[in-house]
Amino acid sequence: MRQPALTIPWEELDREETFIRDNTRGASIENPGGKIQQRIRLDISKTEGNLEFKFTLEQPIKSKSCRFSRFLGSRRLVECHFSMRDAREHKQAIVEFFVKKKLLINGRLFQAFYGHQGKINLMEINQDFHREPLPELGDDNRLSLSEFITWHNNLHLNSNQTINKWVSRFALGFSTSQPGLVFQPENINFIDDIYGAGKEKASAASHEIMTDGCGFLNYAALKAIQENMAWEGFPTCVQARIGGSKGLFMLHPEHRDPYEEPKIWLRSSQVKIQLNPDKKKWSPVHYILDVLSGSLVPESSSITYEMIMSLSENGVPDQVLVNLLRETIERDALSMEPSSKPHGSQVLYDSVYMTHRVLQSRLRQIISPDAHRAQALLEFEKTDDNASLAKWETGPDPFSGQPASSQEQVLGWLQAGFASTDRFVMEKLVYLQKKLMTAAVKQYRIAIPESTRAFIVPDPLGVLDEDQVFFASSQLIQTSRSGLTQCITGPVIVSRNPCIQISDARKVIAVNSHELWSRGYFDVIVFSTKGSRSLASLLSGGDYDGDTVVMIWDEAITTPFRNSHKGFADPSLDFERNNFHKSKVVLRDIRAQAELGKKDVTPRLADAMLQNIAPNQLGVYNMFYRNCAYVKGLDHPETARLGHMFTQCLDAVKSGLCVKDEVFKADKRTWDKEPPACFPSKTERDYSKGHKFALAPREASGKFILESLQEVAAQETERYKKRLSEMRDKCNSSYKIDPDLTQPLNEAEARVQKYPEFQGELDSIKEHVKTFRYYFLQTRNNMGPYSVQVRYGRRSKAKPSLGEEQESIRALSEDYSRNMPSDLAMFSNSEVRRIAASYAYREDSNRRIFTFCFAVAWAELCALKARASGGSFVTLTSGFIDSLAIHRKMAKVFREMEDEEISDGES
Repeated sequence: MRQPALTIPWEELDREETFIRDNTRGASIENPGGKIQQRIRLDISKTEGNLEFKFTLEQPIKSKSCRFSRFLGSRRLVECHFSMRDAREHKQAIVEFFVKKKLLINGRLFQAFYGHQGKINLMEINQDFHREPLPELGDDNRLSLSEFITWHNNLHLNSNQTINKWVSRFALGFSTSQPGLVFQPENINFIDDIYGAGKEKASAASHEIMTDGCGFLNYAALKAIQENMAWEGFPTCVQARIGGSKGLFMLHPEHRDPYEEPKIWLRSSQVKIQLNPDKKKWSPVHYILDVLSGSLVPESSSITYEMIMSLSENGVPDQVLVNLLRETIERDALSMEPSSKPHGSQVLYDSVYMTHRVLQSRLRQIISPDAHRAQALLEFEKTDDNASLAKWETGPDPFSGQPASSQEQVLGWLQAGFASTDRFVMEKLVYLQKKLMTAAVKQYRIAIPESTRAFIVPDPLGVLDEDQVFFASSQLIQTSRSGLTQCITGPVIVSRNPCIQISDARKVIAVNSHELWSRGYFDVIVFSTKGSRSLASLLSGGDYDGDTVVMIWDEAITTPFRNSHKGFADPSLDFERNNFHKSKVVLRDIRAQAELGKKDVTPRLADAMLQNIAPNQLGVYNMFYRNCAYVKGLDHPETARLGHMFTQCLDAVKSGLCVKDEVFKADKRTWDKEPPACFPSKTERDYSKGHKFALAPREASGKFILESLQEVAAQETERYKKRLSEMRDKCNSSYKIDPDLTQPLNEAEARVQKYPEFQGELDSIKEHVKTFRYYFLQTRNNMGPYSVQVRYGRRSKAKPSLGEEQESIRALSEDYSRNMPSDLAMFSNSEVRRIAASYAYREDSNRRIFTFCFAVAWAELCALKARASGGSFVTLTSGFIDSLAIHRKMAKVFREMEDEEISDGES
């Protein structure tokens, strides 16, 4: 299995050894370390009624970085992964094993200290087995688990926390981050929050904290962070961690001197872990601001199916949402259609590039994985832990040159001079359009041009009135009301995920504030700090610690929308008592019991830290909620209750709430039914078994919005798919073998006719192509020497994953290239490759399926086409071409020229 250079760990591991040996423990910004991920796979089997644990070491990779990995050193952290099924069925056995035992790896002992959803993290401790500690390897500066706990979340300083909340704070150390800036102790300041009208710190509930989760940075600090993170624009805020605090840190309204020392202000609500009151005694790591992300570049947003339901039930006509869905489908579908216009290939190139986010994909290939989140390449965070082998090789095939993705292949063909109507190009366009159409049907992805998504921050100046917001963009944005503008004014809808309650979307007034504008609060949505409760808390219980909100100013949506009652936002006063058991175990009680019995408290803590390895009832209550929303509507009390059950399950790790058995059984009896087909299929698994009974008929008035959208999406996508398929079939029927690609073969055959004694050399080239073409066809059917079954030694003929199939094809491509006939008398080595590529193309043309020739000779065939394109052509290496794109202005001109030609044709 071939690793891309970005994920090869060895050089980084060697570099980290210096810091481990010197005991600098991640205190450097320039060379932070902690970028290597070491993984172990745990498989559990039953033998004669006993459980057997089998551990398999996986190949380490250069990956994400977090505070823990930087502090301990990458090689001192190990992630142990197991299936969610094993976690669910054998949770207690897994927890007991890791509490009582340590893992022995190369004489070093690793102890479990945190578990979450199918994985357990272990750290190397200061004990050895049949080996002597070596100071030259940094063995003299290892920690015990209790010493590590004291460093991260001191038991004595945080003894008032419940055990669940204390455990949840370990997640802060695993947040993907980059060191952004080091602060001097005297420049770390603590300030109080702002509270709702008539409230103060002692009496305020969480929804009455008007600045919950948001502190300040001075201009000098933000500027230094911008330079350290290599961000293009100045950030209004950053999401970060520092010391025992977390949240969002926005530009201070007064401290704007660029020559001032970097300073930070932490709100009381941001402090999650109490450190030593004397800041000068903190660990050097705790002075570092670990950056998660900066303020987002404003762009229009899409809304989720939950938001769609909320908009519909708050008065937005179904036809408005249907029209938006139609427009989204039309825009995506037409973007994949070829054009015969003079600049049609450039327009198609740009459409594929933008629609399929090629830039983001290329950036992920060249930017170190630990920086993906900070550079807003957020898809990396969505990558499944059990990544397929395709994740190893996202770049082009190093031997044939063929790009990995279909969108990159289309771009490569177009830039080489192939027509957008060529058979193989059309096949890929049909595939890419189908992907977009499938997403439209299954995910209800509705793009709203007059919208944006951004971080929310509390008003730093106190100038906004209750239910007022402010949003100014650093770039011009389009509005139907006032054309191009930078500041949105008038009624807007704000909402965030998960949009569960009917009140989770709110209509408020956007205003133009000269004070906020002149102070430079761009690309964030500023909420008022006035009133009895924070606006953020009304949006799915949000706060200002890094929540992003969708803001919509489309008048077709904002005008008919009506706010539902705020009462839906909060559960009833007896909700928690009626539905949950709550763990009330406090850390100081555990300490006291251990000290009384003169016992080590560590095993008790380790047991608590591993309790969250199995899935809770989150997925089940999501299904219950959706079913109830369908039958009764969002404004029904039972839907509201189940929505609150779902959101409480989201926070169960730190809240310590556990659903009462009798409540769960009653909810399951009523709502554990087959969900309506209109809900997206990709949702949380509920792990229920057996057949589900049909859901009761809909009681709420009117047709369910998702059913209406599903019907429209199915009709519209089929229409566009049929249209493009017909275009493809028409092009295929008239497709002729490309003489530009067969020319090298024709010339070679003409030469051997003139010199027949060299026929054997040409035959050897053809035989080489035929052999590997045969292997290729076998591999596509999971047969032969390059099949997944043979390469990985599998007994079953299970269908290989996309990544495994790609690896097999690339192994074949490598051998095809390495075993190419060489040192021939008639043909030079470069000619041999061109002739082989040409012959491979002709062989594929007999079946009209051009997969083999491009898999093994992509670069040769594209070069042949480019040379034959007429006139001069540009030669570029892949490194240069991957950094190029059609400029926005040029793409706009090309589209306008196409529109003019269409208008002229119609007139």
